[in-house]
Amino acid sequence: MSSPCAHVVEFLADYLEQRLPADVQASLERHLDACRACVAHVRTYRSTVTLLRSLCDDELPSELRSSLQAFLDRGSQN
Repeated sequence: MSSPCAHVVEFLADYLEQRLPADVQASLERHLDACRACVAHVRTYRSTVTLLRSLCDDELPSELRSSLQAFLDRGSQN
């Protein structure tokens, strides 16, 4: 995965948490300025994280909670 879009996905969690080195952050932001698909992906991911954080643990069935956690973990490891 060496395309700029792959790098957005690879660094997405750290990007949203502002944990990237300044040069990597700037590079991703330049890409986002030109790539509507990645902007949409970032917005969807951000909304999903916000929604999940707003839910109480007891509002989600345990199977769904486990599935979502696994999905988010995979996204932050890429």
